[in-house]
Amino acid sequence: MDSLTLTDGRREPVRRRSAEPAGRPVLRDRPRAVQAVALTVSPGPPPPGLSAAKVVAYLHGPEPYLLIPDPAPGMHRTLVRWLQGRSAVVGPVVARADAGASLRWARTLLALTPQRPGSTGEILFVEDHLAKVVLLQDPLLAGHLSAKWLARLQDMTPTQQTRMEQTLLAWLEGGGATGAALLLRIHPQTVRYRLRKLERLFGSSLRTSQARFEILLALKIHGMAAECARLRHRAEELPSRQASGPRQDIRPIGP
Repeated sequence: MDSLTLTDGRREPVRRRSAEPAGRPVLRDRPRAVQAVALTVSPGPPPPGLSAAKVVAYLHGPEPYLLIPDPAPGMHRTLVRWLQGRSAVVGPVVARADAGASLRWARTLLALTPQRPGSTGEILFVEDHLAKVVLLQDPLLAGHLSAKWLARLQDMTPTQQTRMEQTLLAWLEGGGATGAALLLRIHPQTVRYRLRKLERLFGSSLRTSQARFEILLALKIHGMAAECARLRHRAEELPSRQASGPRQDIRPIGP
């Protein structure tokens, strides 16, 4: 794997080749803080703002990324200008020893937001999607928690499931039948009718704080996973010819 120090635009070999696969990105200097950026493609030549910051880039593997040492306050604007039109996720600023965690979180969010081939990319910040990353960074465990509670609705039709999930979520977030009715814009009596059905399915679990908390997480996970699935489906719907071939406006860095 190659690395690139953006201060001079020259490609140099990584000395510790085992660091990247183990999740510990290599930094030649010893900054106090680091911010990782997960990329989908290698961007073009860096602007002066990035060069001055001594950003280190790893652009020649299947998952290119940047490491920004001690990011300055204006670094976000510089990144947005440089990566315009390309998908990327900016991780949070962390201590140097936690650079791998910042990169892992950025890659998690990048995987959860698939882009349609040929479409204009989007730059996301993990700080704006912390709940999604926390809940979905372990898909298997998240799916297990969701199935633990929501499998009780599996004998219903899809429409009934959706109504019950919406009612249960509104009840948990609204603090009762009246609050749920306001959130759903339906009559409180309709909410109470649905809640009686839910009580038969969930039993005494709805009366314990721990179970209510887990059910709320399960509903949030289910909703986020469904949205990710919709995004992925839309991305896959485009004709394959739009997804084939390199983007003409993207140039690799280096010779």
